Amino acid sequence: MQALLVVVTTAALAPFLNKAFHIDDPLFLWMAQQIAKHPLDPYGFEVNWVSFTQPMSVVMQNPPLCCYYIAAVAAVFGWSEPALHLAFLFWPIISILGTFAVARRFCHEPLLAALLTLFTPAFLPSSTSIMCDVTMLAFWIWALEFWLKGLDRSRWWHFLVSAVLISLAALTKYFALALVPLLAVYTFARARRLIPQLAWLLIPIVVISNYDLVADEKYGHGLFSAATTVSAAISSATRPSHFAQLLMGLAFAGGCFASALFFAPLRKGGWALLAAVGLVLFAAGFRFLIVSRFYLETDAAPVWLEGGIFATIGAGILALTVINLVQQRNADGLLLFLWILGTFLFATFFNWSVTARTFLPLGPAVAILIVRYLERRRRISGLRYLPLTAAAGLSILITIADYQLANCARRAARIYRDRYGAEANNVRFLGHWGFQYYMQQWGAQAVDRKLGNITRGNIIVGPFSDTNRIELSAEEMVARDESTCSVLPFVSTLGIGTGAGFYTSLYGPLPWTINRIPPERYYTVQTR
Repeated sequence: MQALLVVVTTAALAPFLNKAFHIDDPLFLWMAQQIAKHPLDPYGFEVNWVSFTQPMSVVMQNPPLCCYYIAAVAAVFGWSEPALHLAFLFWPIISILGTFAVARRFCHEPLLAALLTLFTPAFLPSSTSIMCDVTMLAFWIWALEFWLKGLDRSRWWHFLVSAVLISLAALTKYFALALVPLLAVYTFARARRLIPQLAWLLIPIVVISNYDLVADEKYGHGLFSAATTVSAAISSATRPSHFAQLLMGLAFAGGCFASALFFAPLRKGGWALLAAVGLVLFAAGFRFLIVSRFYLETDAAPVWLEGGIFATIGAGILALTVINLVQQRNADGLLLFLWILGTFLFATFFNWSVTARTFLPLGPAVAILIVRYLERRRRISGLRYLPLTAAAGLSILITIADYQLANCARRAARIYRDRYGAEANNVRFLGHWGFQYYMQQWGAQAVDRKLGNITRGNIIVGPFSDTNRIELSAEEMVARDESTCSVLPFVSTLGIGTGAGFYTSLYGPLPWTINRIPPERYYTVQTR
């Protein structure tokens, strides 16, 4: 079965190995390039990421382990997209194998749980990046497996391996420290007493504490503590009301794990009626509390309808979590409950914005929960993989949409390189993420608002979808041309006006949408 999981995961992700670097990929690449030159100083440079230059230790809100992995791979295979994406294929494979291993403890169909985790709109698109999220999930799931093995077999080295994996996960993405209280509560609930093995959980705490102290001495502030402060500051400035935030969190949870809908018992009258009532209430809430107040440029009808559907799915997942805990009344039910609820609350209320990536750790737990429910209802039969086929089709479609969007930025940057490469020093651009990476590759300069590096005769290019704008009047600019790039016309993961905000809810209140998706547009102007 494990070999089958490796083959299926590889087959699902292989078509996307040439995906352009996207969203925060450039930050990880630049830090990896810094590590290649100065291995002990990963944050020791400056970057213009939001239209002005800042220290990387301020911009980058993730620890450096993933970047060390990129640097190691690139030292052997180079910095190309296929080479790095192929190297990062290792992490989704390990994550899915880990899900299979953990699921064996909770259900009789671990293969179904592992495949259901793979084919979710949260996991598959995230696995086509070189960011740290899936890498952290791989460490997370195997840390959990080794801790459970330690409790089963009472072998000290299992606890040690788990503690080391938690430490590695936390050095990949800080949220992984949530494993410490999660495993502590689970262990106490299972053993009904404090046991000496809990002391192993001090290792990741000590590791992150010392990491923060070293960073404070080197960069003037602790990186872990600064990340928590920055996240709280940004979220408090951009967050709507608590109820609207909860509604958006439910919609993200439902959209990220929309595959659950294909396994829902909607043919039963009670469930169907409850789902219908929830859909109406959530859709109305989305319409009047979120879309009409915070996303005025959005094509409202498809968004609030999908918001209602997604929020209903999200609420159903949370309800199923509670039902499972009440019915099981054991440590395993408590583990799934805390795993799902804790991640949901963090992703909804404590991260700097609501993003699909912060919901990603829910994937294995939600899949296990669904399979457990199907087994209790005796609904797993020879046709159990038919709903999975639909889930796979949906997730692959969303991944294709994200793939095309990423490739547009690379294509646009290459068009500008061919046009203006000979006068690169005269080219300025707005827009970041992948577009910034590819523009800087051929020598164009990002607009710096603090330095004021726009002068007479500069060629300025950028995407219309970028939220940054330059303060120049019509008399100071001459329009030169406009370019477009086709994307999937009916599905989007990110775009102002589409309602999609897979990577940040600042762009849209849903992780993905089915809507009218216009082509990506890029402008070129010249200063007088």
